[in-house]
Amino acid sequence: MPQNPPVDDTFVPSVVAQMQDKLQHATGHTPSIRRTDPLHYVLRLTNERVELTFTWRRHHSGRWKRNSSTLTVDGTPREVARDFDDFVGIFKDPDVLSRTGGRSEIPDLTPAEDEAQLPGQIRQILDNVRRGIKRKGLDATIHALAAATDTGYTLQITGPKGTLQLNYVPTPRPAGTWTLAPRHGFRVYDANGLDLSAQFAGDLKAAMAGLFGLDSAPAVPGQTGRPRQASVSNSVQVRRYSVYRN
Repeated sequence: MPQNPPVDDTFVPSVVAQMQDKLQHATGHTPSIRRTDPLHYVLRLTNERVELTFTWRRHHSGRWKRNSSTLTVDGTPREVARDFDDFVGIFKDPDVLSRTGGRSEIPDLTPAEDEAQLPGQIRQILDNVRRGIKRKGLDATIHALAAATDTGYTLQITGPKGTLQLNYVPTPRPAGTWTLAPRHGFRVYDANGLDLSAQFAGDLKAAMAGLFGLDSAPAVPGQTGRPRQASVSNSVQVRRYSVYRN
């Protein structure tokens, strides 16, 4: 990086100054800001083990737009953080990157103590999933459970490649039936707990195949009473600071 002198604060674009203030407040360290050439500003935040850089480029309209970012831990380039909070966690505890489940986004579940008390349809879906796992000879490495949640029940399947959670909610008619939630009906997480739901675009069968090598997905009763293959629209939550991904 060119060793240009620090720029005067009065000339720092507001978007750069706002990021500096936010990082300073969250980490207790003040990022440095340099103007490396007429079109670029670079923000740099470091501690003993972590270095973060952001680059802004001046658009032809006169606005400053973020151009790139890098993250280095112990001198080794790493994948940029998932969001602002994820970066703050890494900055304060860099070893979270190497701890199993250290950055997990998987919601915690408490498995049902007595599966016989589960609603009949949820119990049947759980049993069907377990039978499919056993038919493939995968029951030693892939496990399924059901848990009550604030909105209904979640079926969780976990294997070496990741975790799938199917979120069921009650339907008004017929009474006593359950269906995948209209929003976030299922979520997919990799082995480190990173949410990969968007990659499957609402295709539950593809998620079952990709994570567990299973060729079918749980069926959800439709209005006719006949089973249909579950496929839900998967809108992905917009992260508060996706700026930490290039």
